[in-house]
Amino acid sequence: MPTTGLTGNLKTMALPDLLQWTAGGRKTGTLCLVSDRFEKRVYFRDGAIIGSSSNDPREYLGQFLLSEGLISEHQLKTAFDLQARTHVMLGRILVSNGLLSETKVVEVLRLKAEETIYSLFLWTEADFNFLENELPPGDQVLVSVRVDEILMEGLRRYDTSKKIREVLRNNGVVLARSTTALPPDIASKAFPKRIYDLVDGQRELAEIVLEAHASEFNVCQVLYVMVQRGFLAVIQEAGPRPARPAKSSRRPAEGHETLVETAKDLLRSGDPETALALLEKARGLVGKSPEINALMQVAEEHFIERAYMHYLPAKKIPVLKQSLESLVDQDLSPEEVFLVSRVNGSWDLKSIISISPLREIDALRALKKLRERGIIDLVEAQAKTA
Repeated sequence: MPTTGLTGNLKTMALPDLLQWTAGGRKTGTLCLVSDRFEKRVYFRDGAIIGSSSNDPREYLGQFLLSEGLISEHQLKTAFDLQARTHVMLGRILVSNGLLSETKVVEVLRLKAEETIYSLFLWTEADFNFLENELPPGDQVLVSVRVDEILMEGLRRYDTSKKIREVLRNNGVVLARSTTALPPDIASKAFPKRIYDLVDGQRELAEIVLEAHASEFNVCQVLYVMVQRGFLAVIQEAGPRPARPAKSSRRPAEGHETLVETAKDLLRSGDPETALALLEKARGLVGKSPEINALMQVAEEHFIERAYMHYLPAKKIPVLKQSLESLVDQDLSPEEVFLVSRVNGSWDLKSIISISPLREIDALRALKKLRERGIIDLVEAQAKTA
């Protein structure tokens, strides 16, 4: 039976030390790491890593396949539709439909598991606990990786990320192509070529990351190399995008305690959206807080439920109320740009959300704003004729 072993925070016990502790003690169990927004798990047997999982949508199988260019968004949407009816695992659906071989699915699942582990080296803070003797779910694809191998690559990525941020200072920078053409050693590789093609002199870095359906690090690493080799150039430095003020009938004080208490009142009165905005502000004031995180989870769950019930019915079809050309002058966030670009008059809201790399709550909040600003409207799906 699983028992809780070591617990702590990455600020007091760094990830490399934590991994070496599991390897040195030949531990078997699950290492759980929880940040403000995501939870990731790393599975061990006798001190070796045998798998990982994550609730970050960018690390789901579908998003990983999109980032590798192995399937299209349309194919993923079709597979999700079939999965909703049959409850068959996504990998099996893709194999049965002839989109991927079983060998390829297993290979991708292994790469995905490793990427989840590597991404942890870029976390600056997270609570962790080790569950002794808890093994991964039975449907988990297992890997076999020594901790020292993970440490070498993880530390390399950590060092590289610092160099990247000296060039790509934030996600608001804009890049453009130079007159120097890509050499064959880059142009022949699918992922770097796709990232290069997304650079158009207008997209912000955050938009490129979303369009690539890939992790921020992997996209930035490609762009950094291309800038260093003279194929791309940073043409616009931008500060972080300011958040739009949330609508509220109340005027909260700046103290985080008052913000939290006001948010609790709003949750009780049925306004999870405003409560969530206040909790985000409170967390910005005090940093990590178990109470605020727990309240945010409740607020997010209530907002999602209310959104589908009242504002954004899952089966409604979003349609554009403005032309794409007119949207250029709108102050759209990268998330809103991504979602608007998927409004095609035939996909329902749930389909658009399912193929996006955004968390469900983030996609719904962005879609609600788009509707409130008169950029999209919702219509009933047309009944299919025989």
